[in-house]
Amino acid sequence: MRVAVIGHTGMGGKAITEELVRRGHQVTGLARNADKAPQIDGLTNVGIDIFDPASLRDALRGHDVVVSAFAAGHDLSPDTFYRQAEGTRRIIGAFKESGAGYLLYIGGVASLYTEPGVQVYDSPGFPGTYFGTAPAPFLHWLGEITGVGLFHESAERRERGELGPRESDPVIVGVVDSWEAIPLLEGCRIALDLFAHRTDIDWSFLSPPWLYRPGKGSGSYHLGIDYVPMENGHPAGIDVPDLALAVCDETERRALIHRHWTVSGAQENF
Repeated sequence: MRVAVIGHTGMGGKAITEELVRRGHQVTGLARNADKAPQIDGLTNVGIDIFDPASLRDALRGHDVVVSAFAAGHDLSPDTFYRQAEGTRRIIGAFKESGAGYLLYIGGVASLYTEPGVQVYDSPGFPGTYFGTAPAPFLHWLGEITGVGLFHESAERRERGELGPRESDPVIVGVVDSWEAIPLLEGCRIALDLFAHRTDIDWSFLSPPWLYRPGKGSGSYHLGIDYVPMENGHPAGIDVPDLALAVCDETERRALIHRHWTVSGAQENF
């Protein structure tokens, strides 16, 4: 198939692109920094700004599937929310005008449900419990992508044995519970609203679980619909390579059109 990957130079997009190429698909990678992407057989790198809808529309034409791994950023700036929400709107518009076949959009955990009518972002334990009980590797990763030293400090407390497995860290809880907004997660939640109930295009919306991070992967995953995956009473996770497997499988099977879905991985990794 011909598959376009928006954001193919990012963490998830890169892994998805590599797996698609490995499977023999012809991949068009679309990113602002496409010139930094590797030159490999089966991959065409195209520099694109998703806020230029005409150029994006033209780049998407002729593709069987479009995978959006677009993420506006990990800081707490309101601009991140705007770029995620408006960027998604423009991706949908360009996709529809392009005539491409199927749009698989990767959003965030905030839009998953913890119970009927209650999304993660609105649940009583968010954000404190989610951040406060996270394992050290995930916290270190958060520290790397956000530049917030608080996450590294919490990870180091866990590594020194000052906190038990999944024991909540009161220091990090006290800080994150005071945050008035988490723009990327809110932007991804709004993104789901832009897809919900649409039948004029073929789409699906993948919300990764809370503990989505780099790792070796297990070569397998568990599929879920609408609800945050849990393991032993805690939010589940998945390594990047396993999420890439799930995305590529759905790219080929197209079994989840018009569905909001998630995946989780081998829990011994978390």
